[in-house]
Amino acid sequence: MVRVGILTVFFFCALFSPLTTAYTLNNNITLEDDNLWRPVIAFNTPPSAQQVITSYKNASETSNLLGKSGAVVTKIALNNPTTGDWYVLPQANFIDVGLAYWQTEQGDIVKLADFSQSHVNQPAILMHGQAFKLPFYAPSSGYLWIYLEAKHYPTPVDLSILSEGAFLHHQFYINSLSLITISVMLTLAMMAFVMFLRVKQKVALFCAGYVGLHGLGWAFASGAVNTIYASPSFNKHYLGIYLFAFAVSCAAAFTYYLFNFDKEKANKLGSALKYFTVSAFVCGICSLFMPFYLVFYIAHFLAAVWVMLSLTTGFAMLSLNDFRAKYFLFGNMLYSLSLVVYVAFHFDLINATSSEILVLLALAIDCVCIVLSLSEWLKLKQHEFSTLLHESRFDPLTQVGNRLLLNDELIKLAHSAYIIVFIDCDGIKKINDALGHAKGDAFLINAAKLMTQHLAQDGTIFRTGGDEFIWLCKVKNKSHLPQLKATLTQKLTALHRTIQQQWPQSGISYGIASSDECQNHTECLTLADQRMYNLKSAHKLKAS
Repeated sequence: MVRVGILTVFFFCALFSPLTTAYTLNNNITLEDDNLWRPVIAFNTPPSAQQVITSYKNASETSNLLGKSGAVVTKIALNNPTTGDWYVLPQANFIDVGLAYWQTEQGDIVKLADFSQSHVNQPAILMHGQAFKLPFYAPSSGYLWIYLEAKHYPTPVDLSILSEGAFLHHQFYINSLSLITISVMLTLAMMAFVMFLRVKQKVALFCAGYVGLHGLGWAFASGAVNTIYASPSFNKHYLGIYLFAFAVSCAAAFTYYLFNFDKEKANKLGSALKYFTVSAFVCGICSLFMPFYLVFYIAHFLAAVWVMLSLTTGFAMLSLNDFRAKYFLFGNMLYSLSLVVYVAFHFDLINATSSEILVLLALAIDCVCIVLSLSEWLKLKQHEFSTLLHESRFDPLTQVGNRLLLNDELIKLAHSAYIIVFIDCDGIKKINDALGHAKGDAFLINAAKLMTQHLAQDGTIFRTGGDEFIWLCKVKNKSHLPQLKATLTQKLTALHRTIQQQWPQSGISYGIASSDECQNHTECLTLADQRMYNLKSAHKLKAS
């Protein structure tokens, strides 16, 4: 009993002894979360200084706050030999309620700050954390009391006390890099969304979701949104974690469409991306109804899975010489490395100062690479589209326009002056029968080249059948039609002779019709066709 009494007296003496373990403010101080905080029962309303002090006396220290939640209090003895301002930084990601009080040696208590994240007016704006000023107008000593409430403490809550100069430097570094990287992500997301509005491709939409949701999530988590509009009833910092599942869902969907896995139904990697997309989205929906600490760990689990899946996809595509993978893999390697550091920091495996900035910088670079990957994808699709369009509108043998392209051009002829020439190659059957179809094809290719040379800039050539060609010649003024018709007649006569010199058994029959003779292009085609057959009949009579 005597020993217990002695220990009790010793405990209360240590508790209330003035400044026996005081920290002197002549250098920047960092107090690690080792028996620094005492868990207490949370108050329904922000507590007064006396309530904070009383709750502290009735509680005992905890080893650290990693993974814990609820209300905590700390008491720090400080001695400042000079005047000046210091800044206190509780290193916590989420703080629903944050209060600070200063107690002098004489027992007078002053409220220093309400630095709750939901507070409308923050005492000192610092992205990814909180800070408040500790002013000294004269050399003094006393106690700093800090009260915190949070739904989850993802890391040990260390406490830094910085001089004004050191804090301003730290504040500029953290805030400027955060705002720049978030702005880059949101700008890139808008660019991707504009691309989607133009091309209507899913890959562009999911790219905008990938980049935009990451940027928006970090805007919430960092406190950038809260500085613009703070809601006393809701802490917006938590939304960053809630958005993460949807962000990685979009990331997986983007990857799925970027590498065209939607066209390879049996691909295992594509199936993994598709299942992860759905799973992450479902996790995001379910997270809305879960306690925050579970949402936090689910987000970290999804991050770990996405790191492995994205890197596997990047290396697999790079091994297939897919040029889009070079941007994708480089960006994801940086982002994955930063996520590994970030997750390890949250589980107290490493001590990484400003780990959020590391993630943001890596993520901004990753987003640039992602948009570059999208750009490469769009270039590839544009090339494929151009190739398909060319193949669908041009004759593969002669490389002149086909009937589809002719129809497109005829639709544009309303209120225009034009001439249509209908041409049929004579003797093509004789060439095929006597020399073979290869020679017949060679004849058609040669005939198309000669037509192009003779027609020059006067019009466009189309192959509309096996041995049928149509010339379409436009003029700016209707009065030029007679002169153009005469010129075309001379060129067609010369072309007939040239072909006959190279292919004696062949030649061309043609018919010419102009817009001043007909009501529309259909009548012109019919008239030119009739005149071509008349000339063809004349050629047959002459040959017989």
